[in-house]
Amino acid sequence: MSARSSSRESYVSRSLPVYLGLLFAILTVVGLVLLVLLRHVLLIVFVSVLFAAALSGPSEWLHDRLRLPRAVAALLLYVAAFVVLAGVGWLVVPPLLGQVADFADRAPEYADRYDGIRDAYGELREDYPALPPFDEQISRLGNTILDRAGDRATALPGAVFTLFLDVLSVFVISLLLVTNRGRMRRFVLSLVARDDRSRVGELLDRTWSRIGVYLRAKVIVMAIVGAVTYVALLLIGVPFAIPLAIVVAFGELIPRAGPWLARVPLLSIAALGGWQMFLLTFGASIVIENAKGYFISPFVEGDQLEIHPLLVFVAVLVGATLGGFAGAFVAVPAAAVIDILVQEVVVPWRRRQLEQGPRASPRTGARH
Repeated sequence: MSARSSSRESYVSRSLPVYLGLLFAILTVVGLVLLVLLRHVLLIVFVSVLFAAALSGPSEWLHDRLRLPRAVAALLLYVAAFVVLAGVGWLVVPPLLGQVADFADRAPEYADRYDGIRDAYGELREDYPALPPFDEQISRLGNTILDRAGDRATALPGAVFTLFLDVLSVFVISLLLVTNRGRMRRFVLSLVARDDRSRVGELLDRTWSRIGVYLRAKVIVMAIVGAVTYVALLLIGVPFAIPLAIVVAFGELIPRAGPWLARVPLLSIAALGGWQMFLLTFGASIVIENAKGYFISPFVEGDQLEIHPLLVFVAVLVGATLGGFAGAFVAVPAAAVIDILVQEVVVPWRRRQLEQGPRASPRTGARH
């Protein structure tokens, strides 16, 4: 009986690591599936964290100076932001309507340019007969645009409702995070050993501060780039200066590629005005981007995130693939958080392991 029981225990002890490995693999797969299914919820939570971090500094200032509750201070900041957006809309909408009316007045001019492009394409087709007819290409492009516009129009009510719920969720979650941040911080530190609480608390505060300053600075850079672009387009004479400047400003939300992707509509509209307008617009875009890179961003943003440009580029690609525009927007702050954890937690832990080195065997002195 003892031999059987010992062999049974030996069998269990040998098979237990296999069972635990399989269980860990299954739980990992289930966790990854849940992350994919809940990526929209996780995205909303992270965006809420960004807004809460951006609001925490001004709300703390209002709390200390005016003795306002943190919830009231954060709510006042949201109301002030809404008033600013409404004021910008009040200033933007009338000129925008005027530019739309101007576009209708200039429709014959654009029709003449369309005829010129068709004639040039016809001459090119004489040299390259394999090219399809111009009218066929335009008709196919128009049908594609109409089909996509119809699909978007059909899905518009649902998309608007979803956007409303997302905005409301970000508003509520960010308010709760601002008002309960101290309580959540104390709870996290209560789960950490006493000797490490000071270091962990410093790490939490540093992460919170960096992502908050980054978002506030990004909004300022967007406003400056949009205003300078609007003035440049007015001087050059590019139509639709207001909406194009707004698109360029929002392109700053996506680092690296975003600003130039947002300028595709701008350069397309400028190309309709001739080569001179296109070259002037392209040159102005280069000047504005260089001014932003060398003067505006360093002065406003500084080195708030302190992460390598390669990590920024990879993070934007991954974020855009997983979450589209919103994913690209949160990719850089998320990469900054991961970078802090790696630099402050993983790297020191690994260096301590390397410094300890392999231990000698107590019996033979062999190193393993």
